[in-house]
Amino acid sequence: MLKKIILVFIVIFISVTCSGDQGFRIFHDSEHKLIYKNSICNPNGEFPQMVIIPFLKRAAQIVPRCNTYPKHKTALAMMVFYQQWVDHFGDDHGLVKEMLEDTVIEWDLKKKKFKKAYSLYGEKKENINIIGLAKPGNYIWVWAAYGKISETSLMHELVHQALRATTGSGDPDHEGDIYSGWTWEHTSMINKAKKTLRAFNI
Repeated sequence: MLKKIILVFIVIFISVTCSGDQGFRIFHDSEHKLIYKNSICNPNGEFPQMVIIPFLKRAAQIVPRCNTYPKHKTALAMMVFYQQWVDHFGDDHGLVKEMLEDTVIEWDLKKKKFKKAYSLYGEKKENINIIGLAKPGNYIWVWAAYGKISETSLMHELVHQALRATTGSGDPDHEGDIYSGWTWEHTSMINKAKKTLRAFNI
């Protein structure tokens, strides 16, 4: 019963938030329907496994186990990100859409140690544990935290990739002053996207 209620909310959310040719509707493409249907995680296979993400043409996720994360949840998370991006910044040339459709997400059960990184406010940190990394070539590595996508850094890493797609730089120091691109509005957008995912228990 709960799953049916969530599905109804998702359908309503998609219908209400879409307008024109931007938002969720631009991902609805039956051309790759057979690929999406046949690309499933095999619990008896070797891990990590790559699974095609539905509605996003060439997008895929690499999972360390089948319940991290079901492909439909990852697809919805990416669509929520795109809707928020369009609402805040637009995507007239489709660069962010193109980036999402060509993204590979690698989910990991362990954090990574990094020699140098920046905090959200541009402070340089050394030898720290990181929970996400946006790499060139639309490749994202994310620590699969706490069982829900909303609690991971996926939205954060997608902002880096969207900035790279639209400005040529992923802006590694975020709201800091060294690189340009990331503003308080991007941080606000991430928080809104995460709240939407939490409303769907994702």
